[in-house]
Amino acid sequence: MKINILKILVISLMLLLVFPFTSCDESTIDLNPTGDTEATFYNNERQMTMAVMGIYQKVGFFYRFRNNQNTFQQSVWLIPSDDLTTQASHAMEYFIALTGQTGQLNDFYMYCYQLIARSNTLLEKIEENGDFAYQSEPELKAHHRGEALFLRAWAYYLLWNTYGTAPLVTERITDLADAYPPNSKDTELLDQAIIDLQEASNLLPASWNAANRGRVTKNSAHALCGKILVFRGTVKKANADFVAAINEFNAISGVSLMPNYGDNFDYTKEDNAESLFEYHANEQSSNNNNAGLDNDGFAVVGDVSAWYGMFTQKPTWIGTAVYSATQSLIDAYEPGDPRWDYTLTPDAKGTDLINVVKYTRDGMPTFNKQNNEQSKNNPRILRYADVLLLKAEAIVRSGGNLSEAIAILNQIRERARKSDVSGTESPVPADLDLNETDAAKVLEWVFQERRIELACEEGHRWYDLRRRHIAGEIDLKNWDFSSKRVDLKFEDHHVYFPLPEQEVIESPNLNQNPGY
Repeated sequence: MKINILKILVISLMLLLVFPFTSCDESTIDLNPTGDTEATFYNNERQMTMAVMGIYQKVGFFYRFRNNQNTFQQSVWLIPSDDLTTQASHAMEYFIALTGQTGQLNDFYMYCYQLIARSNTLLEKIEENGDFAYQSEPELKAHHRGEALFLRAWAYYLLWNTYGTAPLVTERITDLADAYPPNSKDTELLDQAIIDLQEASNLLPASWNAANRGRVTKNSAHALCGKILVFRGTVKKANADFVAAINEFNAISGVSLMPNYGDNFDYTKEDNAESLFEYHANEQSSNNNNAGLDNDGFAVVGDVSAWYGMFTQKPTWIGTAVYSATQSLIDAYEPGDPRWDYTLTPDAKGTDLINVVKYTRDGMPTFNKQNNEQSKNNPRILRYADVLLLKAEAIVRSGGNLSEAIAILNQIRERARKSDVSGTESPVPADLDLNETDAAKVLEWVFQERRIELACEEGHRWYDLRRRHIAGEIDLKNWDFSSKRVDLKFEDHHVYFPLPEQEVIESPNLNQNPGY
């Protein structure tokens, strides 16, 4: 029997998530526990840091391979856009098959709330035990709270962009009476994410030492906060949000675009000057837990890789589930744009497909791969290029100086020109006209640049299309998704994917999104 995820989190989640498991046999099954319990944990810096790492570990569940072409989570944000298509039956691509029983959406929901539960538990324990748990390193108290707030905000961002009305849970649930929160409304998930990130930016360090490379920083919080402000400002048509976003972006310091576009997808150049948040993927150790197995839904041991096999048809049995570029994306590139070579390539098998190679490009040190294209190449979740393009958008939308916005676009395009694989600067893409005075035209330039610069990464394209449809700027009902699915049909309610049916059935306070 399926169980309400928020209900089961009340009983056991943090013990599952913080403490490693070992297999049991007849000689050990009846022994009294000798390890930590919740009462003996959260008492010092080491234990608190372990709890923080437990939150980061959950991020990996959105990128791992579960030995099934129909369970990997990247499909939730990649395949709905007009950038990618597949001949397989992925409900997120053609929309009309979406239901409350769509497995990938149900898992996505579960992973988000598990991450939120870990964050909320740590926030509670910092409040309860912070006066004595951080005696040796008092500065970690603020840093840990900032990390928990940041990661929780990221989960809220994912929930809003996927379901729209998923419950807003801001405290640890310890009573079954509280295990059935209602739907959130409007932009409440984004509202709370902004609050969390504004606090986090005051708590997080400017940087970490080498041993803690990859943990989020002040810059990470400013960047994600600004991004979410732009999203909220788009759908609510709120000029104040765009102004606030610009302020957040201006608070970022010490970062820059990498010299070469391809540096962002090279596993030897992770955590670089352009990276603001990335998932730290690991390769499998021998004799370790196989994090790719489908039955490892609650795995807390073993190294979790990032899977890119949906782009390379690995393992081979995924067949038609391989993701390839749409004709729409292919046509969006200016001939000669060097970013093409780092993103797309004709299929080596002689088909008419154009394959995505952003993290898997042959002949370059971009892809440290393992079995079935599980890789330790970190997915870059938030890049400075994304931030710059969002800043340009916020300037345009707030009625700011168009020349300033265009100059930002030209900064991105200049880096692209200097990234030609030949080593010689390309004439394409050329600078845009700084004297353009049509704000609507410049806004379209922004979204064109976002599409090419961020192609096939982190759901950027789908989330941009989605928010613009909600705002009434575009109509996805008449959009050319350029899909191989002839039965694709987008309707207005598809901007909110269905909530898990079992959650709706079991919760007296949760209503299914309209249309499902």
